[in-house]
Amino acid sequence: MYEHLKAMAIWGSLCVLLCSVFYLSSNCIAETLLSHHQLYFECEKDIPQVPGMILFYESYFLLVLLSFIRAKSPKSIRALSITMMVSTVIACVIFILFPGELGFSRTMNIQGYESMFEALHRMDKPHNLFPSLHITFSAISAFTLIKQTKHKHLQALLILWVTMISLSVILTHQHHLFDIATGFVLAWITLKFIYLKLESAK
Repeated sequence: MYEHLKAMAIWGSLCVLLCSVFYLSSNCIAETLLSHHQLYFECEKDIPQVPGMILFYESYFLLVLLSFIRAKSPKSIRALSITMMVSTVIACVIFILFPGELGFSRTMNIQGYESMFEALHRMDKPHNLFPSLHITFSAISAFTLIKQTKHKHLQALLILWVTMISLSVILTHQHHLFDIATGFVLAWITLKFIYLKLESAK
């Protein structure tokens, strides 16, 4: 138990620090760039905003936390942390090279969820779009949790959770379909070449 908590404290803190610094820094840089890329279909702009979906959007933090808590060993915690950090570095390079432009206009004063949207919009400028790290981290977390259980109902629940998070990033007008697709691709790449290799290493 002590080694597990120690690994969570060390690797979890390092992961949060690196991912936060890289993400926020790349976001600030992307905002200053003159050219931004529109990688969405025009029809996506007609998708209605569903404010209540921000609850699923924010639930991704809980999913990530659960993946660390339920990690089976310190080695798994290390593998998970490194996988997320590598994903962040890759994504941030793309954010700077290809800063995105959000097709949705950001609605303010959303009744019932004002503080949540205001905090989100204040922290997250609409340029770190593809790949969506929200999706990448959710997929990585769900995969590690699914891998640890044989209960079909729990596996189905985790898949449903990621599905709802995927819907939420669009229905809160934070991302587009391309962002979601590339977020899953990045998760697949880093899980295959980083997480699984580190976890299986002796």
